[in-house]
Amino acid sequence: MSESITLQHRTIISVNQLLSEGLLTIPEYQRPYKWNQHNIASLFNDIKMQCDKPAYRLGTIVLHKSKDQNDKDVLNIVDGQQRTLTLMLTVMAIIKHYHADAVAKSTETKAIEKVLGELSNTVPALAKKQTFASDISIYNLHSNFQEILRIISRGKLSIAHIDFLLNRCEVVIFILEDESEAFQFFDSQNSRGKELYPHDLLKAFHLREFSAYDERLNPNIKAQTVAHWESMVDDELHRLFSQHLFRIKRWIDHKPARNFTSRHVDIFKGVSLHKKELPPYAKAMMITHHFIDDYNSNMHRHVDAQSMSYPFQLEQKIINGRRFFEMVEYYDTLIKRTKTLDMASSSENKDNLCYVTVYNQPLSERASKIVNALDTYNNKGRQGDKYTRNLFDNALIYYIDKFGMQDLSQVIEIMFIWAYKMRLKQYAVKLATMDNHAVDGALFKRIKDATLPKEVWIAGITPLKDNDIKESNKKADNDIYKLFGDLNYLTAK
Repeated sequence: MSESITLQHRTIISVNQLLSEGLLTIPEYQRPYKWNQHNIASLFNDIKMQCDKPAYRLGTIVLHKSKDQNDKDVLNIVDGQQRTLTLMLTVMAIIKHYHADAVAKSTETKAIEKVLGELSNTVPALAKKQTFASDISIYNLHSNFQEILRIISRGKLSIAHIDFLLNRCEVVIFILEDESEAFQFFDSQNSRGKELYPHDLLKAFHLREFSAYDERLNPNIKAQTVAHWESMVDDELHRLFSQHLFRIKRWIDHKPARNFTSRHVDIFKGVSLHKKELPPYAKAMMITHHFIDDYNSNMHRHVDAQSMSYPFQLEQKIINGRRFFEMVEYYDTLIKRTKTLDMASSSENKDNLCYVTVYNQPLSERASKIVNALDTYNNKGRQGDKYTRNLFDNALIYYIDKFGMQDLSQVIEIMFIWAYKMRLKQYAVKLATMDNHAVDGALFKRIKDATLPKEVWIAGITPLKDNDIKESNKKADNDIYKLFGDLNYLTAK
């Protein structure tokens, strides 16, 4: 945003008050309306999750006060068009659904009329005055209207939810009165403005999901819990989510995981354990959650100086709020340790082989050769080799998360052959190559289905046929090709 722009008349109003403002107008310079069914579902899911709170902030809407062609006052929506139009569509869909069969739904109709009040008249009038030159806008408005109707028809948006949306959901309104400032603001938001990372959206969501009970016990709990998150720069957080947590969680379910965007944030939203009604699967999580808090707060901890962390698992549902930030800290630490296996302490033997030690556990000679090779081979900095290493690292992270260090040497060997087979068979490894190998391969499924560590490695991995390897990868100085031979994973046919 340009520093010369000043936002005036800051007001917090309800959605009802916003949609009652008959001067709202979509200016001609606005971008097309592009919200889709995923955005609609996310909005309504958030509303349902927050409906036990006194109020819920939906965001900011910036307006520019001006005159129309007839010299009448208008409030141009400079920022917040997508949200405002979606709210209008919602009210239009509510009106259509509850008045479609007024006789059969007489009780519900009376209740919804009371909730809507004057919006039954003001919103249709407000919608009628808007014009859209873009076919994209018209198509998305129609599609989203039908989707909202389906949601209401399925009973997924009750009268109580509608009442919460209209009367307890709020927006922050800013009004610009200078036309040049309005265009500067619009340009800065749509051209030069920095797009939010997906993890920014997750931070905002999970901060809202902190338990009020926790905050009463410890007013500083948010600052303490989020301290590790705040110590990480945006690029670090983005790498943690996009290159590791997102990919592992998707590959576990045999789903592609090439780019982590705001469309995928729901993967990291789960269950709020402080809610009154929990599904049966969450009961064990709730018991563990409260037991750990009780254990750590017990007076005996002053004597034995012990503490217990929540036992996070990548396969498990996300716990919203405090535990989410604890989970991020836990996996940031685990992943950094796992990715620096090659940096662990070691000692040299007479054959000049560095025997690697992980968490005081020495690896076998074969596993040590692999770890040293991955850290030193000539082409490890090529993009395709980085993709391959990411595949290897994520498989190893998933295994360690589930089984710890048990049988780690055998597992490292299996994972190396599985991941680097792909590298030797391809002239160039691209993001799609890596992703397809993870989705179609059996290794992530093998870890997921395993009850004991040996079930991951005991079946082994099929050796690589020499004629399946690209000729450019058979050079004498290719350390990965040579290591496949040394480990007896090359066959003539």
